[in-house]
Amino acid sequence: MHPTDLSTAFPDYVIEAICEALPQMDRKIAGFAMHDAVLTGVEKRTSSPIRVRRGDNYQSVNVEGLYPAGEGAGYAGGIYSAAIDGIEVAEAVALNMVGTKAAT
Repeated sequence: MHPTDLSTAFPDYVIEAICEALPQMDRKIAGFAMHDAVLTGVEKRTSSPIRVRRGDNYQSVNVEGLYPAGEGAGYAGGIYSAAIDGIEVAEAVALNMVGTKAAT
C-alpha cells in the first residue's frame, strides 16, 4: 500500500467529483465521509478467471437488475476496455430506467 494525495494522481474534475460525492454518500450512509476516512484502491496485474454471464441487455442472466461489468466480471482485459465496458453498461442501465431496449 502506498498512501498518496489523490490530487496528484487524478485530474481536477475527478477530485471535484469525489469531493461532491462524499457528502452525498454520507447522507445515505452515516459516517461514510468521516474526517479521518481513507480512500483505497487496489490494482492487480491479472484478469478475472471467471465471467459473470450477462444477456443482450447487459444484465446478469441469473440476477435481474445486476449489471456485471469490467475486468472483475470478465468483460475486459485492461483499464481502457474496462472503461469502455463501463460506459456501455451505464448506457444500458440508463436505457432500462427509461424503458428503452439497448442496441446490440
